[in-house]
This record gives sequence, C-alpha cells and structure tokens, in this order.
Amino acid sequence: MQLHQRNSFRRIATSVLFVIALAASCPAFAAPSPQADSDQLFNQAVQDYNQNRFSDAGAKFEKVQGSHAQEAQQYLAKIKAYKDALSVAKGILDRSQDELDASSIEYAIQKFEDAIKIKADGPWHPADELARAKALKAQVDQKHAAASKSMDRDFCQKAVGAKEQHHYKEAANYACPLANDDPGYSCGGDEAVHMCEQMTELAKGEHSTFTPQVQATTRSSSSALDKAQAAYEKNDFERARVLFEQVPAEVKAAADEYLDKISRYQGSMAQGEKSSKAGQYDEARTAFANAADIKSDGPGDPRAKALLMELAEGLDQFYSGDYASASQNLDAYARASTEKQPMAHFYLGASKLARFFLTGSEDAGLREDAMNDLKIAKQAGFKADAQDVSPKILQAYKDLTF
Repeated sequence: MQLHQRNSFRRIATSVLFVIALAASCPAFAAPSPQADSDQLFNQAVQDYNQNRFSDAGAKFEKVQGSHAQEAQQYLAKIKAYKDALSVAKGILDRSQDELDASSIEYAIQKFEDAIKIKADGPWHPADELARAKALKAQVDQKHAAASKSMDRDFCQKAVGAKEQHHYKEAANYACPLANDDPGYSCGGDEAVHMCEQMTELAKGEHSTFTPQVQATTRSSSSALDKAQAAYEKNDFERARVLFEQVPAEVKAAADEYLDKISRYQGSMAQGEKSSKAGQYDEARTAFANAADIKSDGPGDPRAKALLMELAEGLDQFYSGDYASASQNLDAYARASTEKQPMAHFYLGASKLARFFLTGSEDAGLREDAMNDLKIAKQAGFKADAQDVSPKILQAYKDLTF
C-alpha cells in the first residue's frame, strides 16, 4: 500500500514538473517583455516608413522607447526634414509667374534634391517635382537672357548715339554699366569696357573746354568720389559701382579700393547664401563674417546672418537627434541675438528635455535647465503648436505655469 502511494506521488510530481517545463518553453505561456513590445512597434514603424505611410510611421516612432529610441528619433528627423523640404519647394513653385525668379527656383531645386537624398522613392513624387522645377528654371533663365540682351542693345544704342553727339559723359553713363555686365560686349565696333574707358576720358576733356556752364559741371565732378562714397555708405552698391568707375583719374586709386570692397563683399555674401542653402553652416557663417569684416552694416545684414547660422545649425542638429550639439549652437545664438531668441530658447529647452527622456529621466538638473529655457520661450509668447516636436515635450511646454 505504501509502495503504491509512493508511486502515485512520483507520477503526480513528474506531471507537474512536465507542465512547468512545457510552460517555460512555450511562448504562449511567456509574458511579453516591454522591450519586445518596443522592438515590435519599432519594426512596424520602419515598415510604415518604407511604404511611405509617414503619418502612421511618425505616430509609432514617437512611442518607441528603450534600445531603439535614438533610431526612432532619427527616423522622425528624416520625416520632418523630408516634409519641410518638399513643403518649401512646392510653395515656391506654386507662386504666380510674376513672383518667380531664377534664384528662388534654384532654391526649390535644392530642396527637392534634399528630399530625394533622404528618401528617393518617398511620397508626393519628388523626382517629378524636381523635373518640373528644372524645366521652369530653364524657362525663367531664357526669359531673363532675352530681357538682358534687349537691355544691352538699348544701352549700346544710347551710348553710340551720345558718342556721335559728343555727349561723352552721357555715353559713359550707358557704356560703363554695359561693361560692368559684359566687358567684351561688342558695341559700335568696340568692346564695351574700352568704350567706357574712352568715353570717361573724353568726358574730362569735354568739361574742360566747353562753356562756363560746362565748366561748372567740371568743378562739381571733383566731388564724384564723395558721391560714390555716399552711395556706398547708403548700401546702394549698384549706383556706387557706376560712380566709382566714372571718377577722375586723380582719385581712381581710391575708387578702385572701394570697387574691390564691393566685389569681395558681394562675393562673400553670395558664398554665404549658397553654403546656407546647402546646409554647410560653418562655411556660411565664415562667409557672412568675412562680409561683415568688409562692411559690418552692409546690405543683407551679414552679422545677423552669421548669427542665424548658429540657430539654423542648432535646429538641424535637433531634428537629426544630436541634442548635445544642438544645445551648444542654440545656446550660442540665444546669448548673442534677440531677433529669434524665443524660438532659440524653446528648441534649447526641447533639446535638453529630449536628452533627459533618452537618458532614463534620471538627471533632475538637466530637466530643470530644460524647463527654465521653455519658460523663457513661453513668457515671450512663443507658439509651439506648429512645431514638429515630441508630444511629450509639447505637453510639458503646455503645462508650464508662471
């Protein structure tokens, strides 16, 4: 009897152990871990992204935590950059014909190319839009070339007519701008640059040998350099260039220095704009700073634009998920400029708060710094609803009280 009971207990114990082992080895009996749920959510978000369901992908990426949190933020930055690039570019192409110019279309082309670099097969047909922009650019260039050619012909005719009437100053006023645009332009059997120099020289003799009225004009021409300098100081570079090119020989050396300044300034500003559009913020900042060294209050406000590169780079780094670098650039801008300071403080706070969340919400000091920056932005009236940032950050901003 006892032997029978012992055998029964053995069978029961063996059955229990088998059931426990089976439960441990069978996924149906194992509770899913939070990391497994997050991995699955991330994989679903990536699938949505690859299939161009950006809204669904974005909603899922926002919820990803754990080991894939940084990657999710990078995908969100890609989606944001892609949408922004297409929005800006299509906004330009949708303008009326009167508002379109070659430089704005060139910028649209750059933005379409930026979107294609992010996702070549992305939604909203970026390749087709890029082709449309290039075709439109070609049309605008053709119209501009035709208009420029017509203006060149008109200036040449007026220069030749004034020359035949011995009105050399008037001839120079038409020949010199023509030479500035195209030195080798053939006008009346002469190159525009030579005609400009010749008419300028003849204009001096014209003033010295004619009537008292002309003599008075000669005396007033001694202030030509002053007039050119005044135009330069007023940032009317186009007028200043023409005036500097027409000054008497005795002050030509001084005029040439100003012409060199104008050329270098405009070259630096153009390089800054080009680098800025290409996202090369360090190069753009250097170019704008070089322009400011030539003329700090020059056209286009180079000092302000150099500072804006700090803000632009900080925003770019934020949406790329590089929150530490973003904080450095945004802080530099917020300390140096007041123009867009509320925006800078908002994204500075958002960068710090994102780092706080990604590091496990353990650094209380980092969170306090973040909330202080967000509070500065909110007190200044910055509207965050339109900003494409994490819902957790927006909620923290919304909950701020003074």
